[in-house]
Amino acid sequence: MAVVIEELEVQAQREPSSPPAPPSGEGRDGNEVDERALHAALSREAWRLERLAAD
Repeated sequence: MAVVIEELEVQAQREPSSPPAPPSGEGRDGNEVDERALHAALSREAWRLERLAAD
């Protein structure tokens, strides 16, 4: 039985960037959830878990 070993190309994925900070005085009372920041944090965590699973 013949065995063929092919060369693989590996590329690193960059971590998702953080969203820009909202301007001060946007009218938030401190109790609201910043959805952009939450989405960015979830994206970074999903990326981190994906990288852990790949290793």
